Amino acid sequence: MNYTIRVCRTLDDLAACVSLQRTIWGYAEHELYPMRLFVNLGRIGGHVLGAFSSGNQLVGFVGSMPAWHGRRRYLHSLSLGVLPEHENRGLGRTLKLAQRKAALRSGVDLIEWTFDPLRPKNAFFNIVRLGAIVRQYLPDYYGRVESRFQRGLASDRLVAEWWLKSPRVRRALAGKDPRAAKTSPAAEVPVPGDIDSLVQSQPRAALARQTFVRRQFRKFFARELLITGFSKDDRGPRYLLDRAGEGGLPRQA
Repeated sequence: MNYTIRVCRTLDDLAACVSLQRTIWGYAEHELYPMRLFVNLGRIGGHVLGAFSSGNQLVGFVGSMPAWHGRRRYLHSLSLGVLPEHENRGLGRTLKLAQRKAALRSGVDLIEWTFDPLRPKNAFFNIVRLGAIVRQYLPDYYGRVESRFQRGLASDRLVAEWWLKSPRVRRALAGKDPRAAKTSPAAEVPVPGDIDSLVQSQPRAALARQTFVRRQFRKFFARELLITGFSKDDRGPRYLLDRAGEGGLPRQA
């Protein structure tokens, strides 16, 4: 199937972004980013980019809003989602590349977003396929979230930093390992391969694993380590961490 990536400009386009949130994540009504937010994003320096099928149906989108660290302007990416029947076709990466292009065109070289640390597929995508780094862990960031993915666990989040012009991002976008160092990582944090199955079969064990992961990351981040890689080999899924300042890794956003 052929897809077109373009800016969502019409009210119908933006209303479809609201609808996709229900379908993709199963959010309760009060959890949705509202239509009025999407309408304003393009006017205040953000972007709403959509992936449209050959029949002009919106099947995925990415939205971002302007933000600042002191005087440094960056974009905070609110959502990236693709309908289940259109997954695994490279659309998520294509949308992120379009987002990167739009950011660079507007003079922005950093995009940040949050993601669930217990989702190996998302972690691999963000860190290995895109080249993002992580140095912040936010416990129960959103409070209770009503979606098909949270399932009673705290809404812990990692903060991805996507330095758009960095060598590691260029390596990742070229299909190479973004970790330049061939040495062993300074630390590793293993995560469950399928948190949804664990929550269903052993909810207390799932909560214990989340608590373990939270403690590990907070300990390592306090030591100025940051996430630079993610491995999915026969030892199981795990994050790889290196020391800030080594190999050109930035010390702070």
